[in-house]
Amino acid sequence: MWVWLAVSFSALLHINAAYRGPQWQFYLFKPLTIVLLLATAFQFGSGDFYQQVIVAGLVCSVVGDIFLMLPKDRFVAGLASFLLAHVVYSFAFWGELAAPIVWWLPALLGGAGIIVYLLLLPSLGRLAIPVAVYVAVILQMTWAAGEYWLTTRTGAGLAAFAGALMFLVSDTLLALDRFRGNFRAATGSIMTTYYLSQSLLVISVLLR
Repeated sequence: MWVWLAVSFSALLHINAAYRGPQWQFYLFKPLTIVLLLATAFQFGSGDFYQQVIVAGLVCSVVGDIFLMLPKDRFVAGLASFLLAHVVYSFAFWGELAAPIVWWLPALLGGAGIIVYLLLLPSLGRLAIPVAVYVAVILQMTWAAGEYWLTTRTGAGLAAFAGALMFLVSDTLLALDRFRGNFRAATGSIMTTYYLSQSLLVISVLLR
């Protein structure tokens, strides 16, 4: 219980600082929130391959967070870090399949991804290919998490799928804010869904 209060408090401090300051609070609590989740997964997990891979994905996420919050734009480096995190998470999810693949899920996710990408495309410029690759990888990660749940019907699988979906929502909001125009609620919406996604992935470790 206490660890989740600490995670929630840290996340709220970061989001509040994004709007009101101080700057040191913004820089401290963004990565600290994920570090707390990482420590939780590491300490309370079962020690199996799934836990180890999720922990590795959280480490990549911390690196990505640091790149994205630096004063000088490190968007591509942050994109690469989270791309690696999604690849790592995918290994964990695909390793849990317990039945044949459900093919309607990738069709649904792929259709949604194409619509979002086409909406972003006019504003992407030289980032068109990197963003396309990123979209494909995060959709594949979400598909893998969905298959994990659909083929096992476990609480851990449901938490993983919900976390992947939240990650998809968070990254979509981030892309829309960056490439289609800023909106005031962007930071709060992006970071809330992001922290929820990572928390749910950690919960999927704890439920095993």
